[in-house]
Amino acid sequence: MKINLSLKDTHLDILEDLKKKYSVSSNEEIVKKCVKFALQLQNDDFVFGSERENCKGGCFSSEPQFKIEIDEDDFNKLKKVYQNYDFSEYETEEEEISKTIRCIINFVEEEPSSIST
Repeated sequence: MKINLSLKDTHLDILEDLKKKYSVSSNEEIVKKCVKFALQLQNDDFVFGSERENCKGGCFSSEPQFKIEIDEDDFNKLKKVYQNYDFSEYETEEEEISKTIRCIINFVEEEPSSIST
């Protein structure tokens, strides 16, 4: 399933750093690796807990940046995470999934030793 991923500039900067660190060439590839890893942890509170769910300025200032192919199972898991946490309400599923992915990117930035891609 293909979605437009909405990110803030700070998330794009984090992705650039991660691409260099893990020798990955595309934003889509590094995002998919981060999502897979975060979901495999099976510790949603650690990844999506209150300090990461809170916006770091301008929740709705994120804009569609690029399209990403997410497999249906991961999409459903991210949707479930969105429903289980007290995130701000968004108008579309794409925006909701983007919110959970922004939380994952925040998690990876704050806990870099926790990820192995």
